Order: sequence, then structure tokens, then C-alpha cells
Amino acid sequence: MSSYEGTAALTLDAGLEVVLDVVESVVGEAFGLADRVASSVGEVFADGDSVRRGDLTGVADLVHPALTDPDGRVQGAGFVAAVDVLADSRWWLEWFMLSNGSAERLVVDTDPRGENFYDYGSLPWYDVPRTTGRRHITGPYVDYLCTDDYTLTFTVPVLAGERFVGVAGADVRVFTFEKAVLPCLRATRRTVAIVNDQGRVVLSNSARHVSGTLLRTPYASYPIDDLPLSLVDLS
Repeated sequence: MSSYEGTAALTLDAGLEVVLDVVESVVGEAFGLADRVASSVGEVFADGDSVRRGDLTGVADLVHPALTDPDGRVQGAGFVAAVDVLADSRWWLEWFMLSNGSAERLVVDTDPRGENFYDYGSLPWYDVPRTTGRRHITGPYVDYLCTDDYTLTFTVPVLAGERFVGVAGADVRVFTFEKAVLPCLRATRRTVAIVNDQGRVVLSNSARHVSGTLLRTPYASYPIDDLPLSLVDLS
């Protein structure tokens, strides 16, 4: 898994260890749900040659409890099909989002002839897992389609054997990520940031490095487990 390339290895102390634990907890919740959806959908495709939209009901069964959990951090989740893998739809999103306390299906135009056709094939949260075969974190970015807020999207490839059939994923608001991680980030008494593998700041305790800032200078860094994230010393 690629990560931010720093100038040197960041030495961890007790405070930074706490940051790592909290980040892994939040990210693990999102990727854990994505992995469960991917496993469920992969089994559906493995069991039949002609899979239809109605065969994907297991996605809702997995996603709804996570979205409506009052202690949960996921705002949206589901499965996005590869083109032409479904028998009754060339393009399809089996995706749900939290709205007014309940999980609702995301409705988009999946007809290529439509004026508002949602062509997701080239978007990073879909394209990177498809082309690399690895899980990916997209963002921070403003998600005008689902959360209408600054968002992180966690996606994994869905495979049936060796065949790519789509991606499974979960959305977490940046505000939710900040609420969980920022207190321990501030408690480190060091100027540090959580950075994605493109060198973009996800979260920091520096007013000069807000979410979304692209780091153009290498800093000492520490890869966070096997995630596409690094802990970076900005001092």
C-alpha cells in the first residue's frame, strides 16, 4: 500500500500512539463495513451468471444497521456495480445514505442517455480500486451527491473470483473524523497531520495546514498500519 513519502521516519511517542489508535478505529469502521459489503456481493456474483439488481438485497441488510447506529460514524455506504455486470442495468448504485435518522437509497440517473447521467467510472473512489486492486481513501472533498459536505470515501474492489464486478464503500464526514481524532491530535503538543497517499492533509492541528491542503514539502512521516494514510510531523 502506497503512502506519503516523507524525508525520514517519524519517531512515535505515547501521544502519537494514541492518535494512531483512534485513526485506525475510525478508518477501520468504514473499511470494515466496505469489506463486509464486498464479501456479500462477491458471493452473489460467484453463485450465479445472471445477477440482477434484486439480488443485491444483502447490501441494505448490512448497511442499514451501520447507518442508523447512534454511535456509528458512517454517513453512507453500499455497492457500485461495474458496467454491464448486472443483467438488468448497465450502470447501478446500490448505495444508501443517512437522512433524517433513517437510511435511504441514493437515487441517481444511471441512463447514459439522460441529461444528468452519473458517470462514476472515472471517479477516484471507483477507478483507483478498479485499476490497482487495492482499497482507497478519496478526499477530503465536497460530496455534492450524497452528504453535501466535506467527506472521506473509503472504497474496496469487489471480486467474483478474479473478475472485477464493482466497488464497495463507505462515507465518513470530515467533521465526524475531526470530532474523533482532533482532541488527541491536539494533545500531542506537536504540529502533526494525518495525510493521504497523495500528500493531501486529511486533518491536522495546524492552522496553516487545513483539511485538503496539499503538502509540497516532504516531512518526517510514519505509515499508519497498512492504510493509505501517514502521520506527518509538520514542525
